[in-house]
Amino acid sequence: MKILQDSKEEICLLNCQYPIKFYERRPERAKRLILLLHGLNERGLRIYRKLIKYLPEDAHVIAPNGPYPIARAKPDRIDFGYSWYFYDRAQANYPVDQSWAIQTLKELIKSKNKDQLPVLIIGFSQGGYLAPSLARELGEKVEQIIGIGCEFRDHLVPLHPLFKLTSIHGADDQTITPSMAQEQIEILNKRGIQVDFHLLPETKHEINSSVAMTIKSIVESVWKK
Repeated sequence: MKILQDSKEEICLLNCQYPIKFYERRPERAKRLILLLHGLNERGLRIYRKLIKYLPEDAHVIAPNGPYPIARAKPDRIDFGYSWYFYDRAQANYPVDQSWAIQTLKELIKSKNKDQLPVLIIGFSQGGYLAPSLARELGEKVEQIIGIGCEFRDHLVPLHPLFKLTSIHGADDQTITPSMAQEQIEILNKRGIQVDFHLLPETKHEINSSVAMTIKSIVESVWKK
């Protein structure tokens, strides 16, 4: 099977005229599309590099940057991380909510998924938090969400989701603690929504080899169906 490997960051100019940047691996005959959503102040390239070798070779993988750049000062330059939205913990509100990120991602998927492949979303931290809201808008195309180090907030998950929810969490995560994730999972369970929860020892708020191998196992089980 011929695989087209990425060599540089690509740009897709969407209908809304927003130039979203992304990394992509696209095989000739893809079975599913995997969308990778990075964490706060990161880039699509980071989560792409962490996970790409653990994902099936016949997966069409896309890892976009969030729509909002965050300047990061280096000794010799300024570079940028990105955000999907901005949340003010002190005021418990969104100065910038998820709506624009969802719109740009919907247009990106529409542009890149011409064959209407089933979609898996893998999101880390802020990207995992965003994933259920995006899946709600994408509808039946999404068959599963895997969230890493994130909360699946009850009010963002559809009443009767068509997708499966899986949570991977580090036992030593101090950014989003396991108890924070489990609290929301219990609420979802009471609504009749099952969430598969994987608690990984010696893992912080990160995508390490244990997280990657867990994702590999989960995705391979989906591929067999």
